[in-house]
Amino acid sequence: MTFQHTSTIDTNVNGNSEKPAPESCKASGEAEAIIAATATYSPDDNKLRLYPVWRLDSATYARVKEAGFIWAPKQGLFVAPAWSPEREDLLVELCGEIGDEDVSLMERQEERAERFAGYSEKRKDEASEARADVAKIADGIPFGQPILIGHHSQARAERDARRIRDGMRKALTLWHTSEYWQRRAAGALRLAKYKERPDVRARRIKRIEADKRKAERILSDSSKLLKVWGRPDLTTEQATKIAGFYDSPAIPVDGGQFESLYSLLTYRGWTAQQASQAAIAQHEGRIARAQRWIAHYDHRLTYEKAMLGQVGGLAAERFDIAPGGMVLIGNEWLTVVRVTKRDGRAVSVTTNGRCGRRRGIEEVKDYRAPEAGAAEAVKAATALGPIVNVRAEDCVEMTAAEFKALGEWSRQIRKVPASEAAGVHRVRQVMRGGRLLPVFLTDAKQVAIPAPQGAPAPALKRERIIPEPAVNAGQGVPEQAPGAEFAAMAEQLRAGVEVVVVPDLFPTPATVAARMVEVAQVNAGDVVLEPSAGTGALITAVKDTGLPLQINAIERSAGLAEQLANAHEDVRVMGADFFDVKPGHIEQADVILMNPPFRNAIDIDHIMHARGFLKPGGRLVAICAAGPRQVEKLRPLVEASGGVWEPLPEGTFKEQGTNVRTVLLSIRS
Repeated sequence: MTFQHTSTIDTNVNGNSEKPAPESCKASGEAEAIIAATATYSPDDNKLRLYPVWRLDSATYARVKEAGFIWAPKQGLFVAPAWSPEREDLLVELCGEIGDEDVSLMERQEERAERFAGYSEKRKDEASEARADVAKIADGIPFGQPILIGHHSQARAERDARRIRDGMRKALTLWHTSEYWQRRAAGALRLAKYKERPDVRARRIKRIEADKRKAERILSDSSKLLKVWGRPDLTTEQATKIAGFYDSPAIPVDGGQFESLYSLLTYRGWTAQQASQAAIAQHEGRIARAQRWIAHYDHRLTYEKAMLGQVGGLAAERFDIAPGGMVLIGNEWLTVVRVTKRDGRAVSVTTNGRCGRRRGIEEVKDYRAPEAGAAEAVKAATALGPIVNVRAEDCVEMTAAEFKALGEWSRQIRKVPASEAAGVHRVRQVMRGGRLLPVFLTDAKQVAIPAPQGAPAPALKRERIIPEPAVNAGQGVPEQAPGAEFAAMAEQLRAGVEVVVVPDLFPTPATVAARMVEVAQVNAGDVVLEPSAGTGALITAVKDTGLPLQINAIERSAGLAEQLANAHEDVRVMGADFFDVKPGHIEQADVILMNPPFRNAIDIDHIMHARGFLKPGGRLVAICAAGPRQVEKLRPLVEASGGVWEPLPEGTFKEQGTNVRTVLLSIRS
């Protein structure tokens, strides 16, 4: 149906067909507009589509665009980004009914990928032709051959050199365009497969259920307010009070403006009857709209759950997950601390993960039943203990009411883990003079700190799966990678003309870099961050360990960032100023190695900022200047964490262009 309609349409740039409507349709008038288009809905992507058979008139076209429909010229249709009651009403008005979409999301993406692949092949052929043209000009002329100034061949040689450079740029542009369309083709198929994954579908079901609950709340609230406004004995004073404290919907008034019901009652002199009629009309509209949304969500949930059931549901649904067991999430086995259920079904698990402790049930790949004593270990680890109330040094005395009246930002109840001196317990604290001090409630019963409970509770288990290094099973000389000749051409263009200038860059000597890696105690599977990557000396030292690692690097110089990415393909390089990168922008690290700039003691700011990227138990190893400000700000942190403060020999960076005295330091989180 869909492509029979669109295959014969000659479309213009505005998304309308240039093909005139048949004479019968022109004569029959507006009633024939229902036959001139077909509408469909696809539950795969929650989109409405309008297939016009011929050009829409200007008024209908304006309505379709205003409703949010977008013209897709390659498919010959209008598509809305998502279903809504208003869009559905418009399509029913135009087409009479909305049918099911015959083309699935996978089929649509396969067509798209095929189209993109065609673009890619065309650009690839054009790039090869441009490269062949360059080769014809360059034959017999060694690249980089000097030109004799004043020689009769100077003008021709310079002209040929320009033609070669222009031809190379054209060939590379076409090649990169070809690669772009190739990536788009692969991405189209990945998107369709991604949306059909059970875990992705389960997350989509969660979002739909949450949206349905919001619509149900709107329905419930408006139904209650409808009864309030519908009271026959409602006075103007009561209506004003209701509008002021509970409900004041925006009411359309003269001129198309909206005004709150409270304002109309207070300043415009509306009566209770006028307010009641306006509020009832508003809430009846909200109720009708909420009911349509709820019905739509029910249909989507029925479809999504049926599709999820066809593939066997979620992996976690095969297990009876209990605290103390272990779940596989990502590449880690984590101990389950708590299981959250809704309607008798597990929806999330709380684990001992380093970050993001609460994880959706759809993320669970596998499960191990609790070992002996595991449940008791979880219970001991999560025990809160009593809230103690004893006088202590520097404590703040106040009543329970005074403590409760304080803002949440200035008071807290902190858990103190068990130790050799005391059992697990909690203490009240308040903020005073920039410090958190213990609290003693003068009107509450004294509760002593509990005695130690013997041996401390064992730590909850957590295991990381280290992926096996990739093994090249091929034999002999590997085949040349696709596009290698274009990569070589790009290197020729860059050779001798690109100079990277980076102020305050003093590359780390190899001996110092090796010492930093030794102090960091890098382990297999660690996430390593180099936030001032420069020329990559520290990256090279880390890779020389031969351990399987995940290495991330940040470099503000675009030229150096590109060089690092080309030299270390297995390293994720982010081209950005380190101070613009926040802890949530990049994965937290087990190890941070850094040699930041020293100018104006900015190395202190770099190191303090980097601490926010460390995982608990992580190690930061850095080079800093050996100045008084560094000693004042950084050395106490080093000593408090049991780290290393190691002055480096004078002249360590002499070959790099500076004689500044430096220190190698380490900080543990």
